[in-house]
Amino acid sequence: MSKNRYILPFKGKWYVEYGGTKRKNSHSWNIIGQRYAYDFEIRKNNLPYHNDVTKNENYYSFLENVYAPADGWVVVLVNKYENTHITEDRKIICDCDDAKGNYIIIKHNNGEYSTICHFEKDSFLVKQGDLVKEGEILGKVGNSGNTQGPHIHFQVQLGIDPDNNKGIPITFKNAYENGKKRKTIEKGIEIEGK
Repeated sequence: MSKNRYILPFKGKWYVEYGGTKRKNSHSWNIIGQRYAYDFEIRKNNLPYHNDVTKNENYYSFLENVYAPADGWVVVLVNKYENTHITEDRKIICDCDDAKGNYIIIKHNNGEYSTICHFEKDSFLVKQGDLVKEGEILGKVGNSGNTQGPHIHFQVQLGIDPDNNKGIPITFKNAYENGKKRKTIEKGIEIEGK
């Protein structure tokens, strides 16, 4: 478990599409850094979109604010990719040379680093080298990288490399399911950041 306690990188109610502390809930268990990673999206009527499934603007998560999960230093920020196109069948694809798309890595206390991926290009409000405070807006949800629609990918690892440094389960301090506070969360639930 993480030594630091993190807030969710969003406000309001979001669905945990993937992630948690169990292998069956992970989308990338065999990638050591992403083992405990989460994918979050907003859903209404159990769908993350309305009308035309191929348009980013029809996804409820698109252009929502993404927040710093804890105080720390921005050590990596990549802002160069356009959004990945979405197919009718929502197949997972990548239109760039990095599955993370536009992303940020923040160095926190206790040797922990958070990685947040798939930002909208040019939406970042911070830059590499900045000191960010917990709850500060980092940028907006996009659809860059390896995706099937706009969402937030969030993980914590013990080192700067999000693929090869060991990922760890995240201890949350503001996650609520049906009004009940949760320190850990799992795939398939709606969670609220308060």
